[in-house]
Amino acid sequence: MRYLPVVLITLIASSLLPARAQPPVATLSDNAKRYFSIEQHDMESTRQLPYRIFIATPRDITAQEKRPVLYVLDANAQFPLAVNSYTPAQGPAPVIVGIGYRIDQGYDIPARTRDYTPPTPTIDPDFGAGGEAEPFYQFIQHSVKPWVEARVPVNPQQQTLAGHSFGGLFVLFTLFNHGESFQRYLAASPSIWWGDGVVIPKRSPLLTAQPTSITISVGEYEEKPPKADPNQPVDPKRAKRQAQRTMVTKARDLAAQLHTENPATSFILFEGKHHGSVIPDAMAKAVEVAIQPQ
Repeated sequence: MRYLPVVLITLIASSLLPARAQPPVATLSDNAKRYFSIEQHDMESTRQLPYRIFIATPRDITAQEKRPVLYVLDANAQFPLAVNSYTPAQGPAPVIVGIGYRIDQGYDIPARTRDYTPPTPTIDPDFGAGGEAEPFYQFIQHSVKPWVEARVPVNPQQQTLAGHSFGGLFVLFTLFNHGESFQRYLAASPSIWWGDGVVIPKRSPLLTAQPTSITISVGEYEEKPPKADPNQPVDPKRAKRQAQRTMVTKARDLAAQLHTENPATSFILFEGKHHGSVIPDAMAKAVEVAIQPQ
């Protein structure tokens, strides 16, 4: 297998959505390159779907130690944010693995919709393009993880899964259906509205496994944005969509419910942040969570 050094990776400020919003690209920081050896590898699933795997290995890691490992979704955009956020003051660096797509921009909207969303019985055109979260989970569990573990000394008891928006939805899907697969879960701005909330199991208790920690975060303005600039009229369709999805309310309520089952559940409201602007905060928090002692 051949590895290609990552020199430049695209970032974008928003994860939802339309391909029209593809802001400027950014590079990995000099500090990131100083602390990590960074590679990428193209991989296919058993269904011959193409993916790109990014991996940041701490330069000071030794064969005798096993580091925590953080798995990040939407890696073309969010892997660099996670890697750039690390500082030595946090402690020994984790291994950071990004699962992305073979694209030059930040997000592959059709692919992430397909992979990150659970199937839903709700008949709605908005939900018709998704529903393959289970096959994607199987790809991570049986292809990505073994590939990482064969190359880097990671601690299988310190695995964190983090994602934003549809990625956060997939984190919840994995927590509820395969809770034993990771020890820490971070669902940032999770799209709980997908399929009219189908990701939340209709059972009690919700959790079938007890992870070390569960973190649900969301930006303050994801549900009720601040008053618009009078020179910039409000987009009524966007405002209606935000009101219907109630991102903050759903995230807060789910975190409260999970806290009754697992006291290591936390809810974070990032003040002054929108759905896109909150992503760097969420990825920095993911690195912080991954490094926490057992």
